Amino acid sequence: MSSPVSALARSRPASRAPPGTRAGCGVGRRRSGSLTYGHPEPVDHLGGDASLRTLLQQAAVTFSPAARAYGVEPSKGVLLVGLPGCGKDLCKKIAAGIFGRPLLDLDMGSVMGEGGGVIGSAAMSIKRALAIATTLKAVLGLSEFEKGVGGLQSSTRARRRGLSGALLNWMQEQSDVFVLATANDVTQLAPEQIRQGRFGEIVFVDLPTPEDRRDIFRVHIAKRQRDPQAFDLDELADAADGFSGAEIEAEVTTADVLRCVRSIRPTSEVKRDGIEELRKWARDHLALDAVRGQPAAAGERLMEF
Repeated sequence: MSSPVSALARSRPASRAPPGTRAGCGVGRRRSGSLTYGHPEPVDHLGGDASLRTLLQQAAVTFSPAARAYGVEPSKGVLLVGLPGCGKDLCKKIAAGIFGRPLLDLDMGSVMGEGGGVIGSAAMSIKRALAIATTLKAVLGLSEFEKGVGGLQSSTRARRRGLSGALLNWMQEQSDVFVLATANDVTQLAPEQIRQGRFGEIVFVDLPTPEDRRDIFRVHIAKRQRDPQAFDLDELADAADGFSGAEIEAEVTTADVLRCVRSIRPTSEVKRDGIEELRKWARDHLALDAVRGQPAAAGERLMEF
């Protein structure tokens, strides 16, 4: 019987994704059970938000031999909270590129299954994933983190408490893996599940600023072998007010980018109340503002990229 590490090794691609393709979109991804191997991406694929890059670069330094010799504790990881489409999954690939480590992604929603799933099967999947990540000293993404550990106050989910407790204990005790978890529904997370010791930082991913929208357009135009200087990036950024990074990327794939941007109603207009609730949660939990690198005060925007 083969080990889980050898099983994953067989599933890893022999070469990097072809130039111009986007890692994580089918090309360059391999799945082994509930665990997905994805290619890292270079840091310049992250549009805007220099403070987030700095945070990840500083975290990577804590794993260096020099840092360990000096007694520096390795960073536990980061919890990214925010709306879908604002770059949380891309940040995992950027982190893997900065760390120079393989990227493994465990989809907690898929592991737990609808309605709670089969507990024994979920426990085996999580145990296997943690063993592989530890052996490879990987960057471990935990997608939909709240579905793995949140909502446990309900009596119908009492059996999952031991499962989530094992994951949280591993996160607190381990020192070889950088964990980058993402969450969309923060209302399911209890304070003890996100306290210091399990994550080094909580970062809220807000909608991009005008400067960041300009940078996101530049990144995606260049990735499609077009010349960003042939576009009025300021006009595009102004027209895309309220757009997420994913919505900007989708419009770049069209022939007439500006016309398409002006014809779209962004998700932020539909989910305005939800965005404000997330911003309030981020302020209450002192989530980092990636622009300034410190907790944002009431009324300020957070983690814009």
